[in-house]
Amino acid sequence: MQPDARPPLDREQLIQLGFIEARGRVLDVAAFLDRVQRAAPVAGTHTDAMSDDRVRAICEAMRLALDGHPERARRILDLWSDATTEPAARADGKAARGVPRKA
Repeated sequence: MQPDARPPLDREQLIQLGFIEARGRVLDVAAFLDRVQRAAPVAGTHTDAMSDDRVRAICEAMRLALDGHPERARRILDLWSDATTEPAARADGKAARGVPRKA
């Protein structure tokens, strides 16, 4: 959507239609983070629950969602996108992670 383009519904209509679903999704994310924090660490590690790249990416996405700047969805997708153009030297044997690993 163009930055100056307006959706066909007014703000009240959008809130009325989307609030309950959005509220549920926020609760889902909060519950996920609570479960991750309460879970036992992998045997032999002492890592913090929030040290996983995927969990950090969700937390950073939440910060972007709340920063008041437009194009939140695009900026979050950019955050979660792997911008590397060179193929990896080797695969780690796991399925797609959903976010790029941070060095």
